[in-house]
Parts: sequence; C-alpha cells; structure tokens
Amino acid sequence: MTDSYTQLLESRRTELASRGLSKLPHDFYRTTEAYLAETRRTYETELRSNPSSGKGELARQTFHRATKVARDLIDARTTKLVGAALQASLGGAPELPNSLPEERKLFDSIVGELRQYRRTTAPYLLPDEASKASAPVPPPSAPTDVPPAAPALVYVRVTHGGRSMELGPETLDLRTHDLLSLPPDRARLLVQAKVATRLTDPFERRVT
Repeated sequence: MTDSYTQLLESRRTELASRGLSKLPHDFYRTTEAYLAETRRTYETELRSNPSSGKGELARQTFHRATKVARDLIDARTTKLVGAALQASLGGAPELPNSLPEERKLFDSIVGELRQYRRTTAPYLLPDEASKASAPVPPPSAPTDVPPAAPALVYVRVTHGGRSMELGPETLDLRTHDLLSLPPDRARLLVQAKVATRLTDPFERRVT
C-alpha cells in the first residue's frame, strides 16, 4: 500500500500536469490534515524523548517536505478554481469537474462575489444586465394630475396716469404711457375705467 507522503507527491505531479482539476479522494483535505498532524506529533515526540536519535530528525524533515508538497498541490488547485470562477462570472458554464466539497463551496462564493461586484460597479459586463440596458425604455406615463394652465397675460398701455388704483390684492401706480402685462380680468378693469387701452401687439410703436 502506498504511504501518505508518496500519495501526496503523485497527486502534486498529476495536478501540475493537468489543465483542469485532477481527481482526488473525496476526503483529501481531511486525511491530509490528519497525516500532517500525526507526522508533526511523531517528530516532536521523538525529539523530546531522544534528541540524539535520527528518527526524530527524519520525521521532522518528512513533515516539512510533506507540508510543501501539500501547499503546492492546494495552491495549484486554488489557482484553477479562481480562473474557472472568473469565467463563470462572465457568463461561462458554472461547472467545476473533479472539485471537492470544500472547493465547490469556495467556487460558488467567488462567482457570487464577482457577479455582485460587476453588478454594482460595471453592470454592462454581465450578459443579463447588458440585455436589460439595451432594452427599449418605455415612454413616461402621462401625469394623472395636470395643474391648470395659467391664463395668458394681456398687454395694456396706460392712457390716463398720475393716480393709484387697487386691483385685487395689488395697488398699481399708474403713469401715462406705461406698458403693463396683466391677467385678463385685471386688464379689463383698467380698460373699463378708461385709464388704459388694450394692445394687440405689445411692441407696437407708441404714437406721441
């Protein structure tokens, strides 16, 4: 039966030679953690009980070599995982063949974070958001409560000035030849009082 260290070496070789994730035992992370923990306990116990023994030093070297091999293997798989998550966030297939449960959880989390990042900072990078952005914008609906239009102003020219006249809440100081723009009802009062004449063209030349 192949020992754990040799299995790690073989798994690293296969992983580095593969474009995608290589196939690993379902419990790889748990068994690797247990193996490294046991190897560490072995060399620490040997070095304490018999410092001059070569067995403890050999176990220590094995632990450090195995730790490096495991790190290389996991880093290689993580790099592939992040690349696949980036492609999936841009609309690629959200598949990750040969992924382990721990890796699939990380993959889904990264894809979600990348999509949220693009949705909030650059939504046009997401295919579904881009299609929404290119969809025709419906015309704005007409307001239900339209305020009544203000009445058009009427232009009058004062013909008999030199006095004040109350028009509603306002008091006007009338001076001959003044040109006024007033609401129709107030203009009519001045015309009826014969102190002003209504103008059809407010910019007509004044005859003196």
